[in-house]
Amino acid sequence: MSDAEPPVLPRTLGLRDLLLLKLVAIINVSLVAPVAGYGRVSLPLWFLAFLLFFVPEAVAVLTFARRYPGEGGIYLWTASEFGEMHGFVSGWCYWVGNLLYFPMQLVYLAGVLAFTTGGESAGLVDAKWFVAAVAFGWLVLATGANILGLVVGKWLPNAGSLGTIAALVLIVSAGASAAGQGAPYVPFAAVSGWQALSGLSVMCFAFMGLELASTMGSEMRHPERDLPRAALAAGAVTLVAYLALTWALQTLLPLEEIGAIQGVVQGVAQGAARFGITWLTGPLAIALAVSIAGGLSAWYAGSTRIPFVAGFGHALPEALGRVHPRWGSPYVALVTQGVLSSVFIAVTLAGSTVAEAYQIFLKSSVVTTLVPFCYMFLGLMRLRDVSAWKRAAGAVGFVVSAIGALAAFWPIGDVGSVLLFEIKLAIGALLPIAVGLALHARARRRAAR
Repeated sequence: MSDAEPPVLPRTLGLRDLLLLKLVAIINVSLVAPVAGYGRVSLPLWFLAFLLFFVPEAVAVLTFARRYPGEGGIYLWTASEFGEMHGFVSGWCYWVGNLLYFPMQLVYLAGVLAFTTGGESAGLVDAKWFVAAVAFGWLVLATGANILGLVVGKWLPNAGSLGTIAALVLIVSAGASAAGQGAPYVPFAAVSGWQALSGLSVMCFAFMGLELASTMGSEMRHPERDLPRAALAAGAVTLVAYLALTWALQTLLPLEEIGAIQGVVQGVAQGAARFGITWLTGPLAIALAVSIAGGLSAWYAGSTRIPFVAGFGHALPEALGRVHPRWGSPYVALVTQGVLSSVFIAVTLAGSTVAEAYQIFLKSSVVTTLVPFCYMFLGLMRLRDVSAWKRAAGAVGFVVSAIGALAAFWPIGDVGSVLLFEIKLAIGALLPIAVGLALHARARRRAAR
């Protein structure tokens, strides 16, 4: 990174914005369905992921956010502790992980929207033209809103949090009703130990997002006061939400019927049927879609700050560091991110079923995004002026992140050819890292000349 500071962006994020941003970014209902089919063992696994990943993550994020409060978040922290090259690798993997995450979530968003008219249009979830239309349409909307600045773009995540609350309330209430009426027995474990370990990596991934707001560190009004409050509240709410939603889905549906893409929407439909308000299925599917779209908007805005800072710091093309003269947004980075996300969508849908593409997006994003977390936890371990328990938290977080990245390569449902799945996963997770290293080496050679 260069010694100069990036251009100052408007400070528009208050405590309410940070709390809603963290909630809608961390609570990812689409990640519940793939692990709810494991049986009741998924409930203690959620606790385990919270204790072994989220708690160390909170310790690391709050420590580094106080020490390095500028724009860039985990990219800035790694560069400050390990040097420019490692900082670039960390920030690059974080950004690429999000580029893979966007298509995965957009596939899920298409599956939810396909259910908005009930079962009549549910088959559209397997139609690639429908998935592509939803994905590209959302990319245009999110890019345009964020180019107008966070003063406009922040309302997409804020609205998404309301959709999340509406869907959670209905599904959990329906699960409680089903339990009271004698719901069928749910086995403790319906998967092998290796599959459960692979699921744990997804659960750790589901708790990511606490660090997201720190990528916009210079755009917060009172970061030292508001960040700890928002982090503590978001962590407690997120754990309760994941436990309640998993339990409710398992109570409402047979485990084998909890689909990876439409499992939560099925829960909405079951809940509406139990309360005799089936006419709400469509509107609630729309609310869930708003929740997913809002969460994506939070990640979309936050991850853009990585190439923005890298561009200004000459680790990537300098144009990425430009700020819009009227709206004060990193518009070049936003447009670039939208174009690359479109490419990822087109390439991965080619030659795969929609369900398999979803799994490839998910696992590739898990592997790539855990790399910067390994850096963050190692950085916490090497700080000399922190307490021993913080270093211990860093050690636990690092071990869990490393194991989670390896466990993600274990194939689970919706995979046709295991060999092809592993090849696509390796390409999706490892090739971007190699590309990033090549770009950084090129930038250093140009700087030396």
